[in-house]
Amino acid sequence: MSEEPEPGDFDGVLRRRFRANPFVPFEIVRNNGDRYEVTNPWHFAMGGDTVVVLRPGGSQFFRKNQIVAVHVHETA
Repeated sequence: MSEEPEPGDFDGVLRRRFRANPFVPFEIVRNNGDRYEVTNPWHFAMGGDTVVVLRPGGSQFFRKNQIVAVHVHETA
C-alpha cells in the first residue's frame, strides 16, 4: 500500500505512520531513488523540514521535500 498525498505534503503521512498502533513498517522513497526502510519507530525522527532514519552504519538525514512516496508494508 502506498500513501501519496499532494506533492511535498508528506508530514502528515509520516506522523500517521510513526504513531500507528500497532506500528507497521514503512519505506520512504526519495526523489533521487534512495529508499529507507523504517522497521522500528525508534529508528525514525522528524523535526522542522528534516527526517532522520537510523540505519546500520549510520544515520541518514534528508529534507521532507525530497520525499516522493511512502510505502506501507502489508500486514499478514
